[in-house]
Amino acid sequence: MGLNRCTNRTGYRDFVGVFFPHVWRRTSQQHFRTAAGLRRKTCRRLGHFETAMNCLGHDLEILLAFARTGEYKASWQSILSSLGGPIRSWVSAWPNETALVVMTTGHGRLLHPALRSKKAQRATVVTYAGSTNWLQTSNAYAFTDSLAHANADSAHATDFESRCSSAKRSVASGHAHYYYPDTWPHDVTMQYPSPFDTKKLWRGPHGRHLLASFIGTPTHCTRQDLLNLWLGKNRTGLSVMETVHEKNLYSQVLQQSRFCLVLDGHYPWTIRFLDVLQHGCVPVILSESWHPPLHRLLAWTGPKVSHFPTVVVHPRWMHKLDRILGQIKFNHWVEMQALTMTLARIFDPRYSYCPTAVLAEVLLARVERHSLQDG
Repeated sequence: MGLNRCTNRTGYRDFVGVFFPHVWRRTSQQHFRTAAGLRRKTCRRLGHFETAMNCLGHDLEILLAFARTGEYKASWQSILSSLGGPIRSWVSAWPNETALVVMTTGHGRLLHPALRSKKAQRATVVTYAGSTNWLQTSNAYAFTDSLAHANADSAHATDFESRCSSAKRSVASGHAHYYYPDTWPHDVTMQYPSPFDTKKLWRGPHGRHLLASFIGTPTHCTRQDLLNLWLGKNRTGLSVMETVHEKNLYSQVLQQSRFCLVLDGHYPWTIRFLDVLQHGCVPVILSESWHPPLHRLLAWTGPKVSHFPTVVVHPRWMHKLDRILGQIKFNHWVEMQALTMTLARIFDPRYSYCPTAVLAEVLLARVERHSLQDG
């Protein structure tokens, strides 16, 4: 499929720049000091789709960042309130059910009621958010569950008591697993971008003496659980520490690790997943809420999942991480590690794989929708 080039309002003539404007463009703070800077973009043709390309989500995230630092004298809720009219106008301009809307925001359709309206249902939304029940309903834990049960003492061991609330919530409080409903199954989930680059930081399998590692702040209850269980217990092969400020230490640890732990932060769709891939480390997803990007295009589950460059572990097995990861055969890990570069570049907007992969996922979502309608 050929891509028609789109131009965003900062002048970049690049389709990827529309998907990931905060990677590709530099903007002045003054530009975002007023909500008037948030304008609906003109609809354009893209293959067989009528598109409503926009930078709305990115602008909102920038405004939120300024609000947090005190540079923008308004709260997040007041920003959303002031944008109520423009967002409704933006949605009303979507032409028909073939509309493709790209929103670079972690809130997804929960950002505003207009995005959940009857008219909005007919559009395909590409965003970071996805159903937080996907891992459970897709049987994504089967491989590591079998490894956990393979331990001789598994029949007698009990799960540890987590700090997380038993109920999921659609608020990023950090005290519970996040909930994003499965109400829009034909939307497309994409990966949050990372500032790192495989060209500079990817390393092969040699010199990786750590079984697994994690460096991060306890912004979520599962991270608190991890620190409580594994902080300072490096003899197990797991190196777990809170965020450090020593220059380049984060990258060095990722390059020395066979597996790198990826846990929920404020939201499940974390920058860390792409971080670790770009360093050549096999990500280990410890989450109940994470939704894999491009889940139709990539084989996240299936008979060859043990060779796919991502491992998914249910948080209930957090206290057995060393034994679960230690049971993955070395030759299988080598195969997974070799694929980390390819997977990283599929999700990295600086490489041509990314926009092509996202458009392929959109096409698969459209086929999926029409198959269900015809059935």
